Amino acid sequence: MWPHETYRPESVVVGARLADGEEVVLKASGHRSGGAEANTLRLAAAAGVPVPPVLDEGEDPRLPGGRWMLIRKARGRPWALPAPNVRASARTQADLGRVFALLHACKLPGYGPLNEKGEGSYTRWSDFLRQSLTEPLRFLHTGGHFDRELVTRVENLFSSHAPMLDSRPGVLVHGDLGNMEIFVDRRNRVVDIVDFGDAVVGDPLYDFAHFVRGGPSDDPRSAAILPGVRRSYAAHGGAEPRNWDQLFWIYDIFNAVRNAEFSVRVDLPWVSGLRNKVDQLLDQTDDCPSLR
Repeated sequence: MWPHETYRPESVVVGARLADGEEVVLKASGHRSGGAEANTLRLAAAAGVPVPPVLDEGEDPRLPGGRWMLIRKARGRPWALPAPNVRASARTQADLGRVFALLHACKLPGYGPLNEKGEGSYTRWSDFLRQSLTEPLRFLHTGGHFDRELVTRVENLFSSHAPMLDSRPGVLVHGDLGNMEIFVDRRNRVVDIVDFGDAVVGDPLYDFAHFVRGGPSDDPRSAAILPGVRRSYAAHGGAEPRNWDQLFWIYDIFNAVRNAEFSVRVDLPWVSGLRNKVDQLLDQTDDCPSLR
């Protein structure tokens, strides 16, 4: 048995090799129900997305959240993204566009985190987004990282554009797809997608704004990879709204606020750059006629 690294203190992820040589992973989380994540994996598999199958699930009060699931270990290896080799993975980018198109073709009721019935927990998409920012903004303001004016501008952005956000479709989105959640074979073909603990019912663009964007403000990976993924997404039937850029900015602000909170909590030197990014993106949205 061996532990897997996790950044959530309320999670346990343990790998094991069974007597017959099969390798499995047990996961339990106080952040999201293990039963809900197991069901989300089944939804993704039914949509054609390559994911490890759920082998078993159950309850144990000693584990975070009291629920666990057992899955097959992901095949292949995590998609490594050293900066000089980013452009050499066109096959992976093409496969990821197809993965997103398959996920986003899965329409579900409600919005926000999925329950064990495969439904979103919120009636409105904007309610989920605003509530998800309440604690990060409070934490960043109390710690002196975001001033009151910046916090108010972020809150006003999501309140004033709630009708536009609520008009977006509700589909299955991974919500946290980074290169360590993408497993590839020797030919860089995607063979497994893992970690659906942050999956939600929401706007497809939410996935693109979170794609490989869990780092500092100057992380070059997303800008280098996303165009290829988008081209493949469109080729596989993924729909792109005319106000893609404007929606992307809004979700990029959402992501940057949460990354800033994370960086402070784990003592990473990202908060200054992410704060400046939020400020700049707010200026862009203020100057955009379609968002007034």
